[in-house]
Amino acid sequence: MENIQNNATEVATENVANATSENFNAAEDAASSNNSTLTEMEDQNSEVVSTTKIAIIDGEEREILVAHTKYAMELPKDKKELCKKLDPSKMLSVIYHLTKPDLFWQEGYDLYDENGNIIKEGTPDVLVHVQTSEDYWRVGLEDKLERVEIVEFSTIQEYAQTVGSTNLYSRGMTDTEKVGVAALATGNKAYMAVYEFAKEHKLNLTTARQYLDVSMDKAQIFEMSIGLVPDNVPKQGRTKKQAADLLKLAEKVFGKNARKRYVIRPLNSLAHQDYSSDMIKQALKAITESEAIKVEAASPDDRESLVSNMLTRHIQSNPQTEDVANQEA
Repeated sequence: MENIQNNATEVATENVANATSENFNAAEDAASSNNSTLTEMEDQNSEVVSTTKIAIIDGEEREILVAHTKYAMELPKDKKELCKKLDPSKMLSVIYHLTKPDLFWQEGYDLYDENGNIIKEGTPDVLVHVQTSEDYWRVGLEDKLERVEIVEFSTIQEYAQTVGSTNLYSRGMTDTEKVGVAALATGNKAYMAVYEFAKEHKLNLTTARQYLDVSMDKAQIFEMSIGLVPDNVPKQGRTKKQAADLLKLAEKVFGKNARKRYVIRPLNSLAHQDYSSDMIKQALKAITESEAIKVEAASPDDRESLVSNMLTRHIQSNPQTEDVANQEA
């Protein structure tokens, strides 16, 4: 194969998704400068080692260089390392759609390899990836593309319209759906409770997990979704019934605003200070309608501290809660 050198290093997640828009813009700026700069850049690119792949096309193995336009979808940076932990046997197969590069070069569009380097026009064995939401991040993970279909387009517009139509209603999982998968993948009861509580009460993930007092973060959710069990297994601070009772009480005081984080976060803060659930409920019940209106009228940045101050004041002004606190101490 001419003008293409094999790269022996592991490609794993070093695919075009990691070639950010900054890479593309930098290459474009250089290409549009004076002739000497253009010649220098082409000389540099001719020395760049491009990663080739084996593709099964019409039943035959071909060594190809996968190309991308500057409009390619990017791999989220927070998933780069996670991709290295994937078990390929757990992924369903996809069909990779590729097309010939001639149309792009004829129309003056630059093509890039997986590392964001411009591919010189006329380079042989180049095929452009027609991305879908299913495969844009996977093409860089696989050294051999087992299922490949060559697609032909008459215009760039037809190519773009095909990408747009194919991905019209494509989406990733919602945060709540990700937690549901993570729960099933690991058998974690706390995650399952959060998922079910969010669905049952039509809450967003953050509010649902806070009412159940479950700690979680994005990285942990991703890892658990592929079956990796964390060292610190997530646990519930409240049962689903306790959380439902607390939500119901908060809604009596704050109405629909009980579903906002500025209500549940101060309640959790008090719970973590070892105040009993009964003390916290009594303080919540003591908040008057005028106080709740005052919270709603406050600026978003001040609402949480306002609720916290009200709850603390009601706890301290209630002799019964003070007695309970002294007994528990």
